[in-house]
Amino acid sequence: MTPCKSGDFTSKRIKKVLVSILILKLIHQYLILILITSGYASRSLKQNHHQYQQLKLSRVNLEIFSNAMKTTLTLSYDILLVLFLEIHLHCFYHLSLLFRNASHYASVIDTDPDENIMRLNHDLTRLQETLHSSLNEKKFSFLFQGLGFVLATILIRSAPRFIRISETGVTKMCRNIFAIEQTLTQIRTVGDAELMRTHRYYELLYATKPDEIIAVIEEHRSEYTE
Repeated sequence: MTPCKSGDFTSKRIKKVLVSILILKLIHQYLILILITSGYASRSLKQNHHQYQQLKLSRVNLEIFSNAMKTTLTLSYDILLVLFLEIHLHCFYHLSLLFRNASHYASVIDTDPDENIMRLNHDLTRLQETLHSSLNEKKFSFLFQGLGFVLATILIRSAPRFIRISETGVTKMCRNIFAIEQTLTQIRTVGDAELMRTHRYYELLYATKPDEIIAVIEEHRSEYTE
């Protein structure tokens, strides 16, 4: 499952997944209609013998339809999981590109958000626009649930890859995090405490004396484990 290019994020793969979800929804609704019409959901097989004859559906066929309905539900959950993993994969992909060029932050001049962060935000925004009109609120919320924690974990655990980082580089990283915060807030309409924690974590790099760093860590010791 290799991430597609930024401009094609919502094209072939995502559209195929959304079409699959729509087809499964239609099949599921059709099967429910058949079962309700036949009275299978509320009456015994013996009582509905006449309906079976009219619909030309045997007991075996009704059981097949019932199993098919369960299968479509299972497939829809699997497809939703694929979308969930796809979103997380894009986060790993774009952030790995950012830290691959970590040495750049030792002599960086500009403090604008990194282009890899902008691509990540662009991907997340396009995905949000595509999925919001195709999924109900519960499923949509599931896809972005815990995304702030995933991003925060990657950003914090990748910090040691900065062998050297200038004060301007720290400012650039803080703006990277702030840009991600803004995007997630637009998607979920709420702030993310995990990214705020990451922001404070990188601000520790502004401290030039070990005593200053230790003092901040002791003050917020419950927020960090390493």
